[in-house]
Amino acid sequence: MIRLNNLTKKYKNKTAVNNLNITFTPGVVTGFLGPNGSGKSTTMKMIISLVHPTLGDISVDDNDYKSYKNPTKKIGTLIDPATIDVDLTAKQHLYFFSIAANISQKRIYEVLKMTGLESVKDNKVKTYSLGMKQRLGIATALINDPDVVILDEPFNGLDVDGIHWIRRLLKKLSSEGKTVIVSSHLMGEIQAVADRVIIIARGKLLANMSIDELNEKTLTTYSYVEAENLEEMEKVLKLNGGNTIRRLEGLEVRGLDSRIIGSLASENHQILYQLKDVQPTLEEFFIDITEGKVDYISELNEIFD
Repeated sequence: MIRLNNLTKKYKNKTAVNNLNITFTPGVVTGFLGPNGSGKSTTMKMIISLVHPTLGDISVDDNDYKSYKNPTKKIGTLIDPATIDVDLTAKQHLYFFSIAANISQKRIYEVLKMTGLESVKDNKVKTYSLGMKQRLGIATALINDPDVVILDEPFNGLDVDGIHWIRRLLKKLSSEGKTVIVSSHLMGEIQAVADRVIIIARGKLLANMSIDELNEKTLTTYSYVEAENLEEMEKVLKLNGGNTIRRLEGLEVRGLDSRIIGSLASENHQILYQLKDVQPTLEEFFIDITEGKVDYISELNEIFD
């Protein structure tokens, strides 16, 4: 379990992480999301002491991460696979890592098999595709069988088979009682695999809920309406109990199903251009909740995300 307590990180006049209070629990895959400049990568680096907080603290199973004699047994991470020496083979890379962490040689072959790299273990990393490098980064994160697994953009470079493989892997890890934290810009993949979603922007917590809660309260089906006279149609819908939000060239309508909307349009002589049911996605929710909360200042992106 990881707890962030009033976690804050400031760089000169910029607050990258602002008073975060979050608990990542064992046996759960948590999607940790945020736009560019949100502070999520800074937060993940603070968890493993690559970046030091300005205020607040982080506990890993009620202890400071730095207090563990073998920290990779506690937390395994994939944050930047580009740090792997490409002149080594996969087996050599994992061997050197295992020596430093006092890991048995048997475990090298276990993670090579687990990540599908067994047949190319003696090939130099420079010959690997992006997806194969991702698999090696994941193998490195898992080699010490850690209690907590943190993966930043693990789907990058993976083909369809690779994406299905990592979905199964993440579910397996959580079923073993591990704390699993996954950050990705591929919202559909997070929606498919996560049990919980946490969204931050500009260093502040915006959402922290289970996928079931998200589906029940936020990702419920609504009707989308386009009409010749949109203002008049909106008045009709509101008078009959509909809740409306302007979307693109039309209206998002909740509280009335599409059959009733069609009947109301007919009764009130309104011409509809489009009427359809829409199932919202995590991506739509993410865009809505982070709207106006994105930093696109180029010199800050590298620092904060």
